[in-house]
Amino acid sequence: MSIMVWAVVGGLIGFGALVFTANRAKSANNPWDERTFNAEGDVLARIDTWASANGYKLRSDDGRRRVYQKGVNFLTAPMRFEVDRDGDRYTTRSYVHVDALVMQGNLALTHPGVVAKVPRSNARKAQNLLFAELGQPLLP
Repeated sequence: MSIMVWAVVGGLIGFGALVFTANRAKSANNPWDERTFNAEGDVLARIDTWASANGYKLRSDDGRRRVYQKGVNFLTAPMRFEVDRDGDRYTTRSYVHVDALVMQGNLALTHPGVVAKVPRSNARKAQNLLFAELGQPLLP
């Protein structure tokens, strides 16, 4: 067979694996790790400092909720961190976003198994640095 046929076969197998991963993420019972805590001081400034030091970029900010993302869905799933602020009460969500064009899903960093294991592990390490700085329990 020609190299073009093998390239097409390889592309289809890769796309199938990506759709399978997105389906697993979409059907997960825990799409993110969420925690709520009270804190005084400028927590958002500390989060901004952590984000820039760890390669997370601000994806959206509506004044109350911020979404940070590391990665652009090329070779690895993007790692996301969300924070909602209500006075001195903060709620965070940590997850990996899997996008297969035809299907999307979120997967908690503490999800068991091998699906998106490397980005989940990298995100957990980085986000545990933030949680330690904020005096919060670490993700397991």
